[in-house]
Amino acid sequence: MTEREILALLASGRVAFRHPLKLHYREGSGLFGVSVPKRLFKRAVMRNLLKRRVREAWRHNCPRLGDKKFDVFIYYIGKEPEDYGQIEKSLCQILDDLATD
Repeated sequence: MTEREILALLASGRVAFRHPLKLHYREGSGLFGVSVPKRLFKRAVMRNLLKRRVREAWRHNCPRLGDKKFDVFIYYIGKEPEDYGQIEKSLCQILDDLATD
């Protein structure tokens, strides 16, 4: 996702939240992006680990949306690093809500 696409999504998209994830979305072409804030996680190793966990959870669970296409930007807002199970559980709850929308 480019910066312009992210800003447009943040400005015009809708928001879903389940701790520790905040998901901005709108119907679109299926773009995907992840952000973990540097001010909460100073070490790049931890930011990269959390981004990998979110991406993996997305890869495993995006079929829950069915035929719907969304532009999605996921922002990690937790103050502590969560394990993969918690991230996947939160993402599954959000995706189930989107699928029923």
